[in-house]
Amino acid sequence: MSITLIPLGEHVTHILLAEFDIDKGSSLTHQYPFATGTDEHLLAELMLPDGAHLRTEDWTVFFLNQTIPDPDKISIENEENFINNSLDKSQKDNEQEKPLLYALNLVRTRHDKEARRGAVVKAMAICTRHQYLHIYKPVLLLALDKYFQEPSVEILASLYKAVNSMDCNYMPIFNAHEKAILRASENKDMFEEKFIPYENSKKINKKKYHNNNSDEDNNNENNNNDQTNEISTGKEENNNNIYMNNEDFIPVSEEEKEKLEKERLANLKKGTYIDLMPNLNKNKDRHFFETKVVYNGITLPIRVPLTVNPEEVGDFTLIKLITTFSPSSPTPFNHAFHPHLDSSGNQTHPIILLLNALLTQKRIIFLGQGHPSGDVANYVLSACAMGSGSGGVLRGFTERAFPYTNLTNVDDLLKVPGFIAGVTNRIFEDHSSWWDVLCNIDTGKITVSKDISTPSYGTKPDEKIEDGARSPSSSSKTDSWGSKTESWGREKWDTTDNEFMSEVMHAIHHHYGETAIRGKFQEYVQRFVRLTALYEIETFGSTKIGMMPENTDHAGVLGTGLAFHDENSKLREVATNVNRIEGWRQTLSYKYYQLDFQIYLKTRSIKAIDVYHQVAKLKTLKNMPEEEVETLYKAFSTNVMTDEQIIEFLSYLPQNQGGLFPIGLGLFYPLKSVRNYTVELFQRIGEHTTGSKFIQSLNYFQKLSYERLLAQQIEKQQQKELINIIPNIVAEENWITQ
Repeated sequence: MSITLIPLGEHVTHILLAEFDIDKGSSLTHQYPFATGTDEHLLAELMLPDGAHLRTEDWTVFFLNQTIPDPDKISIENEENFINNSLDKSQKDNEQEKPLLYALNLVRTRHDKEARRGAVVKAMAICTRHQYLHIYKPVLLLALDKYFQEPSVEILASLYKAVNSMDCNYMPIFNAHEKAILRASENKDMFEEKFIPYENSKKINKKKYHNNNSDEDNNNENNNNDQTNEISTGKEENNNNIYMNNEDFIPVSEEEKEKLEKERLANLKKGTYIDLMPNLNKNKDRHFFETKVVYNGITLPIRVPLTVNPEEVGDFTLIKLITTFSPSSPTPFNHAFHPHLDSSGNQTHPIILLLNALLTQKRIIFLGQGHPSGDVANYVLSACAMGSGSGGVLRGFTERAFPYTNLTNVDDLLKVPGFIAGVTNRIFEDHSSWWDVLCNIDTGKITVSKDISTPSYGTKPDEKIEDGARSPSSSSKTDSWGSKTESWGREKWDTTDNEFMSEVMHAIHHHYGETAIRGKFQEYVQRFVRLTALYEIETFGSTKIGMMPENTDHAGVLGTGLAFHDENSKLREVATNVNRIEGWRQTLSYKYYQLDFQIYLKTRSIKAIDVYHQVAKLKTLKNMPEEEVETLYKAFSTNVMTDEQIIEFLSYLPQNQGGLFPIGLGLFYPLKSVRNYTVELFQRIGEHTTGSKFIQSLNYFQKLSYERLLAQQIEKQQQKELINIIPNIVAEENWITQ
């Protein structure tokens, strides 16, 4: 975790203002503080979407500075440069001349009898590098209202200054493993140790500061008010090395800042200053960072989400996407079979078909005729999150997404491979050559284009796989692949996907939250990626997207990759997915994942074992050999030692999926050594600030067993120490008597 001091202009890069003129049409009036470099006519069209004049208000999202990725530059040969550039994303963005920008746009129509055609239409947009752009909605509402009253560029300037003065100085930045833990936990004080030292010290310093200066405040009230206003601009005073915090206006010296940083590092372990310090910030949800924006004299509380994954943009809802395109009763598709899309033939669930289209980089359009542009934009953002595994597995989706677009941009749109676009004009539906998959949000129907290109390989789920009928990329090393699948080629292959969607729909109907549904799709996409790695190992003998035996120390006994009940179930699942696996292997997101996985291998903290595989075995396998179980728990105990290793280990055990429960099964294992390894591991986890919350959430029986076994170990240790001390005591007494 690092602390980022964000300078002025880092939150928001541009403020845009567009208006509709009866003679000129849509026009861009202002760009503050300077031009974005994007065509002004295109910006105006995006900010004033079709039909904006028919509704009072409309929110939408669009992206700027999108570029068409060059597949040749996404390769393992460029891995080192990619790693160096990806270590500090903020630095990377600063070095780019035109980083990807997310724009939040508000368009309003005000009826005015004196205006031509009786209405005035204006739109204001905030451009930011942050994916959580929805936090700016309240201040954008106020700013556009004020612009209607006083139409001048000064309104944009004041908004720009206000949002960039938002204090995020002490906002913790979580790594991927910490985000995974926090997302899966309903515990509001998870990682609270990263917040409290700063917040408590600020408030205590504030109290001391006001007490020491109460007399001066009474005598010089006007002067102090001026000073407070000056401090609130977020500037640093150079005199006497004093840093002024722009939220609470507390002077903090360099020595105090160093002390706070040392305390933060010390608090990674339990039983330190954090436990003795009074908590002055009770009932805060640590999934968010609380700050504020002061605009036009109005203080607006802001909650910045801290668990946003790379491909998640805005405040979309995945549940709405699923329910819109999930029919109440199964309806077979009537389009021609496509190997990448129809993983279960014409009985493929519409959401699975959409997911397959996203994974295999098909051109996708969401059509909402007559709908606000914000509606179709949210569907596009939801699709990007779903295809990427809730932003936590794959990437490369938002860079080819167009949350809202129209006919003026169609030429540029068609140049982007595998675009994901939202439109409100029905003309797109009539041009089936423009898209591969069209999702109509009015009818809830997903249509596959009759003009979609079909690969020369692929087998229908209800057809028998003939020997040798494999994908073009098949290797001669596995000529028996076809014969392996031949015996069960006519079985139902849609079981896994159907069970998954039934589980998702059951969760939605029982009011599971958005986070839980996103977690299910993240797990689904992660399994698909690992299945692809297994397919590559079986077909080519190696893979660059999954664990190989040489990546661990215990591969011979413990294994790597996915866990299956038996060999037949493994072969069946691979063959079921072979068509879409081959489709995904030709995409940009596949090449990105190759790079990401190589980075993971170099930066992971637990290098000796494949934690995912071991946890999966404990969850799914019932009859593991004793030797393997003992080796597994010993590997856990000896390889989960440091703070970083504990965090990485816990990230594979999300609390909303049982947490430490599968590991806790070792507390009841017949072998004493396994029980001892489990207690040793739990004791180490319990001494960690975050790990202690996992121990506390153990079920009653596991917690009781752990406490009993731990007490026995402590008692035995004390007895051993006493036995060693007694001879010394006896010898000392004999010496005294002599």
